[in-house]
Order: sequence, then C-alpha cells, then structure tokens
Amino acid sequence: MLSELLPVKATFAPGDPIEIEARGVTEAALWHLERKIAEASSRDGVVRFDPQPEGGYGVEGAGVRTAVDVLSEPLSRPRYGFVSDYSPGREVAGVSDAVRRLHLNAVQFYDWMYRHASLLPPQNEFEDPLGRRLSLDTVRRLAAAVRAAGSLPLGYAAVYAAGRDEWPAWAEDGLYRADGTPWTLGDDFLWNVDPSSERWLQHLAADLEAARVAVGFAGFHLDQYGAPKRALRRDGAEVDLAVAFPVLIDRLADELPEARLIFNNVNDFPTWATAGARQHAVYIEVWPPHERLGHLAELVRKARALAPGKGVVLAAYLSVYSGDDEAVASAAERLQLATVFSHGGSCLLHGEEDAVITEAYYVRHGRVTAPSLAAACAYYDFAVRYGDLLFDARGVDVTRTELGGVNEELRIEAPVPVSTDCAAGVLWARAIRSPRGLILSLIDLSQQTDDLWDAPKQPSRPLARVRLTVERSRSIAPPFRFAAPEDSPALQTLRSVPSGRYDAVEVPPFRTWALVWVCDEESA
Repeated sequence: MLSELLPVKATFAPGDPIEIEARGVTEAALWHLERKIAEASSRDGVVRFDPQPEGGYGVEGAGVRTAVDVLSEPLSRPRYGFVSDYSPGREVAGVSDAVRRLHLNAVQFYDWMYRHASLLPPQNEFEDPLGRRLSLDTVRRLAAAVRAAGSLPLGYAAVYAAGRDEWPAWAEDGLYRADGTPWTLGDDFLWNVDPSSERWLQHLAADLEAARVAVGFAGFHLDQYGAPKRALRRDGAEVDLAVAFPVLIDRLADELPEARLIFNNVNDFPTWATAGARQHAVYIEVWPPHERLGHLAELVRKARALAPGKGVVLAAYLSVYSGDDEAVASAAERLQLATVFSHGGSCLLHGEEDAVITEAYYVRHGRVTAPSLAAACAYYDFAVRYGDLLFDARGVDVTRTELGGVNEELRIEAPVPVSTDCAAGVLWARAIRSPRGLILSLIDLSQQTDDLWDAPKQPSRPLARVRLTVERSRSIAPPFRFAAPEDSPALQTLRSVPSGRYDAVEVPPFRTWALVWVCDEESA
C-alpha cells in the first residue's frame, strides 16, 4: 500500500484538534509557513495535533505530505467540488476520500432533484427530467458522508426554472421575449419564471427549506442560465435580471437563515450586482469571450474587489480532458490552478472519486488517472498550505508599480522573456505586498504557444537561471523564501547576496508555478 496522509476533515473549525489519517506513516510534523510547530506519532492510524489558530498548515511525514486549514467560515477560502451520481445503492466512501484528499470544503450536488420546480421526489427512487434513475436515499447518504468529511453539501437549484409538466402552473409568472414567446433553456426543456414574482419566491423558499431538512443540505447552489438579461412579463412589464437576482438572494437568505448560499454569475453576469448580496462566496461560470488565462485572473481580481473578504470560485470547465492526451490536459489544469490560486481564487473542477468537469452538464464528466490526480492534489495542497499568503484580503497588487518598465523596486532576470502580462512564451510575474511582506508569483508560460485556458498545453519543464533582485528598504536584508507545488512544497530559505542597493537571489528551478516570499520579519 502506498503511504498517504489524509486529513480527517476538508477544513477544520477553530477549536478542533487537527487529525490526519496516516496510511503507512508513523510520524508527522505540522508546519505553519516556514515554522515547524508540532510533531506527533500515529495512534490507531491517526496523527493528532492540538487545535491551531485560523490559517493554513502543511503536514509532512515519511516522504509524503498534505495540508489542512482552520477556518471559522470555510467558504472564506472555498474549494468547491461536485457529485452527480445518485444511483440506488452506490458506495460513498470514495467520494469521502476525494473530498478530504483535495480539501473540498463545499460540494455541489448537481441535478439531484426530482424536478426543477418541485425538488423532492414523491418516492425514494425516481427518474429525473432526463430519465436518469436516482435514489433520494443515495443523496442523503452522500450528504452525510460529505458532512462527516468536514465539508458542506450544497444542493443544486435553479432560481427560475419550470419543466414541461410544471410550466402551465407558472405561465402567468413567466419571462417572455418581445414577440410574446417564452424564454426557455432548450426548445422544450425548461421555461423561465420571473424570479421577482412574489408567488414564485414563496414557492422557491419553501421548496428549498423542505429539501434542506429532508436531505441534510448545508445550503444551496443557486443557478441561472445567463439569458435573458432583460425580459418581459406577460403583462408587458420589464424585468431587469441584474436587479432581480440580488433581491432574490437576499430574500432567500432571510427565509433560509441556516443555509449557505452560492449564486451562479454566468459569464460574470451580473457579478457587479450580486457580489454584495447575502451569499457566502462569489461564483462565476466562465464562457467565451473569457478564453485566456489572463481573463481568469481578471475575473478573480474584479470579484475580490467587489466583495472584499468573500471567497471567489471560477467554474472554468476543461473540455481538453475529453481528448486522448491526458498529459496536455493535466498541463492545462496546472496553469489554470496556478493562475486562479495565485490571484486569490479557486476553481470548481474536481469531484466524485476521480472526476473532472469537462462541460456544463456535470453528469458527463471525465475521469482522470492517478498521475493527473496526484498533480492536482499537489496544487490543492499548496493553495491550502499557503492560504495565508495567497488569500490575504489585505494584499495590494503592486505588479505594475514596482516591476518592469521604469519601475526599479523589483527586477527579474530569466533565460526567457519576463512579463507582467499573461502571454504565451513568457515568465508571467505578479507581485503582492501585504503585512507579511512581498509575495511574488511566477507562472511559466515560456513553453506555450497560446494562453488559452481550455486548450492543450505542453507539460512544463524545469525553468532554471531565474534571478530576482529586490531594492532594500531596511538596514539588513530580508529573508527570502521559496516554494513550488511540484518541486518544493515546503518553504526553503534562499541565500541572498548584496548587489548595490539591492538584494539578489537565484530562484531554484521550478515547473509551472513558484512563490517567492520576501518576508517582513516584524509581522511574519
């Protein structure tokens, strides 16, 4: 059996002991950033550490590692996963392991329901609108397993959809085009109901609350379809969905005070209106023309600015995993994760036991092999372990004020072009200043011919001979520390040398993504 350290929970609450299932490991150490803070031996197959303050931690032992974080609100640093198989009698242990292995602290229960406008089924086993045979007992067992793994089961629910059988009851409250035809998803699959209709709001809130109690959901993933953005009611009154959606979110927050809510801003619509509503994270489903890695970065930056302190999730589906070459798909995923994590966001991508989302209908997901899953785990571990650096809301982006062009505070020399913009063929650099110091993120695109996020990518090779110089602002040189998810998961201290008014370090070789932390010792 391969050795593995597997957290008992995807996220620990303040006051919880830190418990790690030790598979083939007898001793482990707990790290916070560069400091080892505890060591413990396995007892009954579990390594236990005392409760820790809020933050991200690394765990290492016997040559294997994992990460944990302690959060009073898990969705402040969301790691969103999914399940979509509710077959009668299915096993749930594999889902629990995946939730813990990837630290998925929220799980979307995609298409679990009987009907879009009537969530709970009339009997335990039933057919969904697309003819799948499902079991409510399986949904309940999965929800219980997800909760036991320290994660939040969130039920999918469309905020304004009625199926063929339900539509006649809601036609008076429907959304219509200027020519009088109803707005639909597909030609005859779902009809759109006005989400500001009082009759609909009362029905939706009651349906959600009944599902929460019956299944054990911790909250709901509230979906829309991106269109219409404006529509008409049957009486000719105009409905502006950018106005209606935040009102709906706040109304559901009032009606379901025990439920966490996440709303889907399809292709960034209308994030500017919903980000401040009473939901627990900002979620954006990404579609063209948001096609480039730089677009993902910009979406995260905008969302964080609109809702400081809320976690940000992008759903950017990797259809490239549907191809025959998993290596180029895994390389694309690493660049996607590096981009989004380094900008303080996260991705909805993984779920089930070993699945990855390749399209908007999650039931048709792809499966990944052990090497690709191990690579994804390394990046999720990294984001959890260094969450205190990556997700600090106090950080200020100083990339274009201190690096490149006429700026003299930071300099990067490399055997490839260095750029503060995301582009194929470059080493993409980003600089953040926070109370902890300077956090420099380096993403290697030097071997790529394009910067599309959903396209085959060349597997990264180690990039060496990168040199960083930082203008000294104090009388002594600051500590320089380096980490990379694939090559140096633990922070290592770099030896700096004086170079005039600068301190210079050689960055160790790395693949795809690296962090260099120029530490402010007074606040570390």
